[in-house]
Amino acid sequence: MRSDIPKADSETNRSPMILIIVIVALFLIGYLVYMMFIPQQVENMNKTENIQPQQSVKDSI
Repeated sequence: MRSDIPKADSETNRSPMILIIVIVALFLIGYLVYMMFIPQQVENMNKTENIQPQQSVKDSI
């Protein structure tokens, strides 16, 4: 195709739209992965099963 012939608007504006869609899709995928893993980590941090009770030291007077 000759370079002096102007392209149609649909061909010219296609690549920035594809780029924006790809960025939004990557953001959404990252957000979903984040939302899947973070509650699991918080739940593991909040578990009290593995925490040993503090040993109280008796004061000898």
